[in-house]
Amino acid sequence: MKKLIFFFTACLLYVVSNGQSTHFSQFYSTPMLVNPASTGLTYGPYRITSNYRNQWNDEGSPYKTFTFSGDAQIMKDKMPEGNILGLGLTFLNDKTLEGAVQSNSIALSTAYHVSIDEVQSVGVGFQGTYNERRIDFNGLHFENQYNGGGFDPSLPIGEALGDGKKYYMDLNAGAMYSFMDETRSFLAGIAAYNILKKEETYLTEQFKKPLLYSVVVSGDIDVGVNNSFYFSGNYRQAGKEHETTVGLAYGFFLDETGYTALKLGLWHRLKDAIIPYAGFSTNGLQVGFSYDYTVSQQTRANAKNAFEISVIYIRPDLTELRRLIPWY
Repeated sequence: MKKLIFFFTACLLYVVSNGQSTHFSQFYSTPMLVNPASTGLTYGPYRITSNYRNQWNDEGSPYKTFTFSGDAQIMKDKMPEGNILGLGLTFLNDKTLEGAVQSNSIALSTAYHVSIDEVQSVGVGFQGTYNERRIDFNGLHFENQYNGGGFDPSLPIGEALGDGKKYYMDLNAGAMYSFMDETRSFLAGIAAYNILKKEETYLTEQFKKPLLYSVVVSGDIDVGVNNSFYFSGNYRQAGKEHETTVGLAYGFFLDETGYTALKLGLWHRLKDAIIPYAGFSTNGLQVGFSYDYTVSQQTRANAKNAFEISVIYIRPDLTELRRLIPWY
């Protein structure tokens, strides 16, 4: 039964490591997955985002990750001028092996930003998550089900593995500084995820989740009359594992207001992959596409390329003359 235990351990490593580090190359399009303090920090009264990632699709079973979230500025008429109270909800699904191994989470986040002056603010945010880890053993093949000529799923597994489901709660928190005016914006923040450090109990305590730290910096600057320059970076560390992604993009305004733009950019996940990006935005709606091309020979031995699609909608705030889409 050693092969069963080995395979089972591999599944556990997948769901646990993914649960602590699920993220997107387009991290700037998933703000609440990067820092809970970004909740409600947007140019409009509310924001809706969705991302889909497909990795390792050229051979074997791909990893597929989907997230959908919404956040809004609430109680604006009761807030001191310039202050923001945000409330957000995020759903995340991650699966592989044709859905036999997957994780789901629902996160409720809130943040409060205090205005320093007309263009600057500082804020803190908190996020509570409800998480499910699931292994569907009926969708997997085990050593005892091999009858000599192939796998027979009607044969017993030979081990008592339970229902393959685990549930737990977790807590995330972050802080952020922001600067926003009509022609420039800058954001910088730090966050901690998995604060409760939940211990998985399928086999041993070696799967106890470490704290995940996330640092993000981003901004945009108008260049000339009809163009804009964007940049962003994200550093993440969980235990001994860490990664850094940095990049920039150039936006070509397609109308005089800047509400419609074409954006082309390139990001680099250091020692791993280059990530070209193309996006189009109009009247608060932004659609983006990116492709991870693995350049590290060591990484290519274990991972393949990936693509992502993002959709963001920010409700225009008609009371202010500002660009509708911040590059975050």
